[in-house]
Amino acid sequence: MRTMIKSIASAGLMASVTLTGAMAQEKKDQSKEGFVSVFDGKSLAGWVTPDGQAKYWSVKDGAITGGDLENRVPRNVWIILDQNRENFVMTFKVRFINGDGGGLKNSGIQIRSIRHGSNIAGYQVDAGPPIEGKNTNGGLGYWGYMWDEHRRNRMVGTPVDAKALRPAVKDWDWNEYKIVADGKSIKSWINGVAALDYTEKDANIAADGLIALQAHSGGKFLVQFKDIEIKDLAPTPGSVKWADLKKKK
Repeated sequence: MRTMIKSIASAGLMASVTLTGAMAQEKKDQSKEGFVSVFDGKSLAGWVTPDGQAKYWSVKDGAITGGDLENRVPRNVWIILDQNRENFVMTFKVRFINGDGGGLKNSGIQIRSIRHGSNIAGYQVDAGPPIEGKNTNGGLGYWGYMWDEHRRNRMVGTPVDAKALRPAVKDWDWNEYKIVADGKSIKSWINGVAALDYTEKDANIAADGLIALQAHSGGKFLVQFKDIEIKDLAPTPGSVKWADLKKKK
C-alpha cells in the first residue's frame, strides 16, 4: 500500500512539473504572439544594401554581421530591411567584436527612415561602446542614445538614466535590445533596463519608414545582430508620412 501511495504521489508530482513546464512554455509563446522573425539566421534574404556596400555585410555565427576586422570602415554602411513600417515593437540581440587599434566602433538601428542616396535618413537608435581611451558620455558610449541621421544631424534622444544603464550594458558581448515606436513615442530597453524615452515634438517628422542596421565609419570592428523579431502595431490616425513631406516640397 505504501509503495502504491508513493508511486501515485510521484506520478502526481511529475504531472505537476510537466503541467507547470507546459504553462511556462505557453506563457512564453503568448508573450511572442504577433512577432515575426525578419532574419532566418542563414542568409540576408529580405535585406538589401546601397550600391557598393554589400561587401561589408555577411552572415557569421548565425548573425547579420557588418564591419571589417582587417580594415577600417571608410564610411557609414547599411543593410536595409526592405519593408515600410510605422508603429512596432522590435526585439533583437546585438554585440560588438573588437578589432586592433582605436577609433569609433559604433552602430545603430535606423527606424522610420528613408534612403538618402547611398545613406539612410531618419531616427537612429544608437548602440556602441565608448571610444577607447576616452570617457565618451561618462563611460556609457552611445548605448541608449538616439541620433537623427542625415536629417537634423544631431542627438535627439538621451538615456533615461545613464548611471543605471551603464552596469547593465555589455560592451563586447551580446545585449538584448527592445525598441517600441508608437505614435510620437520611441522607447528602448537594453538587457531589460530602460534606455530611451523620447517624444517627438516636431510636426514635420515622418512616423513611417524603413528599418536599417548600420556599421559606422571609424575603427576595425564587427557588429552582429541576431534573433531579430518585429511586431507591427496599429498605425496612428492622421500621422505624417514621408510621402506627405515629399508632396509639400
